[in-house]
Amino acid sequence: MVKSCIFDNAGMLKKHPDIPHYGEDVVCFESVYGDRNYPEGEAYFNRELYLIFILEGRSEILLNGEHIVMEAGTLLVHGANFLTDHLFSSEDIHFITLSISETMFTNDSYLTQITAMVLATMRQNRQYTILLTADESDVVRGQLEFLMQLLRSDHKFLFRRVQAVCNALFLDIADFLSRKTPIRKHVSPKDHVLQEFYALVTRHFREEHFVSFYARELAISEQYLSRIVKSGTGKTVNAIISELLLMEACMLLGNRKLTVNDVSAKLNFSDTSAFCKFFRRCSGETPLGFRKKLWMEMDKTPAADGKK
Repeated sequence: MVKSCIFDNAGMLKKHPDIPHYGEDVVCFESVYGDRNYPEGEAYFNRELYLIFILEGRSEILLNGEHIVMEAGTLLVHGANFLTDHLFSSEDIHFITLSISETMFTNDSYLTQITAMVLATMRQNRQYTILLTADESDVVRGQLEFLMQLLRSDHKFLFRRVQAVCNALFLDIADFLSRKTPIRKHVSPKDHVLQEFYALVTRHFREEHFVSFYARELAISEQYLSRIVKSGTGKTVNAIISELLLMEACMLLGNRKLTVNDVSAKLNFSDTSAFCKFFRRCSGETPLGFRKKLWMEMDKTPAADGKK
């Protein structure tokens, strides 16, 4: 199985505590080829609202099974619960990433409304990316660079300033979207099924482990769903479910307050023995062995400084 991991702000800051951030609510950082967080061939499950702006170079990903090519001037925006397979990045890749947690939205209803409008517009147009003009690119880059500078500051009203910059950024993105003529992609019935399957599986994989559930929800046969997923992604339905379960299990095993029994229950396995067999089959080690190594690594990693 392809190496996989959860992408969220908490996990990011454990590995990279020095990147610009506000607590675990907002993370914004600049990257080049040599310091990418996810190498080619690795998959990750996004837990936050995610924005990436390509400054230079080229990158290719599968986002919920859909092939996406990003070049300079491309802005990728999507919400939480997306599965990404990283396929390729050119050696001149240069980009800025912004990741905003759900907690940030609960503290700012206006930001919630703006981002929901942007995501709904993009979803209606069946797109995850926006190709910006040179002037639009300058605006977005300026906003993101100012946000990174602000996140490194000791501003006395940092939370409100971060909110204001995020609001301004997404208002600009909403404005750019409103001025562009949407290019509506033709989606074949098979591609539609694949998109709907990914939308279902990223929401329900914790409690629903079998192909029958997803086929029933999509009102198609298990055989037809299996053929579509295999031809569209090269993976089986069970492999995708297992991939998501393994990522979630690894994340939960890092929580010192949870026993292995607790993790098994949270992921709706019939019993702990079934969970342990699954984990060993997919990862090559036992949950306890994985947890021991993970905790040792966590104990060696300095805690990230949160600005609150």
